[in-house]
Amino acid sequence: MKVAENLHAYVWPGRDNNCNSYLFAGAFDGGRHLVVDPGHLVTPSLGEPGLERLYTEMRGDGIDPNGIGMVILTHCHPDHCESAGTIRQDRRALVVLHEAESAFYTDRMGGKVDLFADEGDLLLGRDGRLRLEIFHSPGHSPGHIALYWPERKVLIAGDLIFYGGTGRTDLPGGSARQLAESIERLSRLDIETVLCGHPYGHPGVIQGKEAVADNFAAIKSGTLF
Repeated sequence: MKVAENLHAYVWPGRDNNCNSYLFAGAFDGGRHLVVDPGHLVTPSLGEPGLERLYTEMRGDGIDPNGIGMVILTHCHPDHCESAGTIRQDRRALVVLHEAESAFYTDRMGGKVDLFADEGDLLLGRDGRLRLEIFHSPGHSPGHIALYWPERKVLIAGDLIFYGGTGRTDLPGGSARQLAESIERLSRLDIETVLCGHPYGHPGVIQGKEAVADNFAAIKSGTLF
């Protein structure tokens, strides 16, 4: 699904748990691409192909997987990060995450980190052709981040929020208080599209300023706030 110019959403279509992935095509010099949350290599329960399905869908959009130059992980739960190491090895892509996720990713997932994502602006390409804002948004995990594209008013939310719901806080390092604070903070941004980490009862691509505002309002009216 093409969300905006050069931004593609790959909504997970399988029956097993895996995340949605997002891709900024041609974000770097030489036309290389940025992938956010590539997901599982193969899903753990049903053995569905995660990474190969992502590659197939990219090719269907005319995007060569060999051109992936960077992987940004919103957090390091396996359903978001497992295939990042393979992409790094096979495509020589950089893996980027928040430092608070590093120990889990390296010790538990056996991954290697190239850059830490600090809060603030991220300029990609020598000419800064793509500017993203990184927001540290803990609650689902200690080093969870969200990415905001101010030019198109797009928020890549990871597992912070979904359509009508929020990420879990009962996993190690989770915090309901921090999650509520992160949601409150990001809800103040000027957002016209929210790209969620999973298709839970909905593709997870929430489009339109009113729909985004209604979703935040529904979440805030629940027991979390």
